[in-house]
Amino acid sequence: MENEESVSRSTKNAKGSKNKNQSSKKKKKWLVPIVGVLILLALVFTGGLVYFQSHFFITAKANGVDISLLSAKDAKSKLEELNKSEAVVIKVNDKEEKIELPKKYEISEEYLKQNIGDRSIKLPVNEEYKTELKNKLNELSFEEGTPSQDARIEKVDGNYQIIPEQTGTAVDKEALMNQVLKDVEANKGNYVYDIKEFYQKPAVTKEDKGLQEKLTLLSKKENKAITLDINGEKLTLTKEELQSFMDTSGNVDDNKVYAWVEQTNQKYGSIFKPIIFKNVHGVTTKYKNNGGYGWDINMPQTRDLLVQAINSDKETETITVPIDGDVTQSSTVNKDYVEIDLNDQKMYFFKDGVKVVETDVITGRYNKGTATVPGFHTILYKDTDTKLEGEMLDGSSYSVPVKYWMPLKSFGGVVTQIGIHDADYKAEYFGNKEAYKTNFGSNGCINTPGAAAAQIFNGAYAGMPVIIYGHIYDDAPGEFDKPVDYGEPA
Repeated sequence: MENEESVSRSTKNAKGSKNKNQSSKKKKKWLVPIVGVLILLALVFTGGLVYFQSHFFITAKANGVDISLLSAKDAKSKLEELNKSEAVVIKVNDKEEKIELPKKYEISEEYLKQNIGDRSIKLPVNEEYKTELKNKLNELSFEEGTPSQDARIEKVDGNYQIIPEQTGTAVDKEALMNQVLKDVEANKGNYVYDIKEFYQKPAVTKEDKGLQEKLTLLSKKENKAITLDINGEKLTLTKEELQSFMDTSGNVDDNKVYAWVEQTNQKYGSIFKPIIFKNVHGVTTKYKNNGGYGWDINMPQTRDLLVQAINSDKETETITVPIDGDVTQSSTVNKDYVEIDLNDQKMYFFKDGVKVVETDVITGRYNKGTATVPGFHTILYKDTDTKLEGEMLDGSSYSVPVKYWMPLKSFGGVVTQIGIHDADYKAEYFGNKEAYKTNFGSNGCINTPGAAAAQIFNGAYAGMPVIIYGHIYDDAPGEFDKPVDYGEPA
């Protein structure tokens, strides 16, 4: 039994060894061709690397020209086609202007070798070509056309509107030059241009956002409801007035607003209105305001308030106009005033429409240079125990102490140095209607008996009206040196 088992194991080992040898032989048969393929691929790859170090890749192009598998030298020869002579044609109405294109690319083997591994090459443009082409284009002359007009805002039929842009016929040579350069650089190949496509284009069109915003702003401002309360009178600004303050960008001009306020002040302010006065003889006369009686608009403050209202977000606004002066002073003088009748050499003082004083007076010496001038005046101030000093027309000087002194302000705000004062040293001449023609006539003042002067002084106040009328100096010698107003029938 043992011998049989040994023989059996020996037989099995012999069979196993035989199978192994057969398997090894099969593997060797497959390895030989695989190694061969790998070696071949390595050789091809190595050869390819060597080849493409001096030749362009299969998909290589230079400025759109196929240079695949070409050497730098061959590629240069092919690319020279890009420098072939071509013409730029510019159509001007029925004519054509032609420019021969210069050599546009710098093509060298060195440059191509440096870029041998690139698949898309952009050839460098010859800088002299650009300069030469620009010079040729600049030499072209076109008829001077009309310039383009930008879209703009204008007032049409009382409303702001956008006026569309207008394309003129002036040529934009810069745009033409840039387009030609761009097309040539891209190797477009067809360089024909109609000059009409290169007329200067407006910089601002009707669709411009900024222009639309300005129109919206203008519309908002011009349609505001702004009312001025001028000492109780209501004045609503019109659309045209609001428009007159603004430019076409909606900016408010302070100076234009001030000019409008000034005109409004002339119309509404009482200091610009004539004085209506009925004298003791029942005659009603209209005099020029001396510019200080009544009230007027504070123009700088009103301007600022108005500008602020126009620029505000409010659609409706009422402005109470600031007032300077005394709003209680009426243009019709019939309550508190002093009345001086030159013809009768009389003076009257009224309080609350009631005559309080009636007195004789002596007025200026008979010469226009020393006359008591007719017109509407106001009392400038009051002073007591003072001395009046000056010089007469003959050169003689005077120095007169007075108890009561009330100087006058005349037309235009002129301080005339004429005033009302006591002069009891002339007591015996009061009542003499010709005294003003003698040396007892004053230097323009209204000489008054002391008692009457005291009554007037006690009841008068700064700003009180003093109306002087009469024609006794019409034929007097000399020239008036102070404002004179005889008044007009009212």
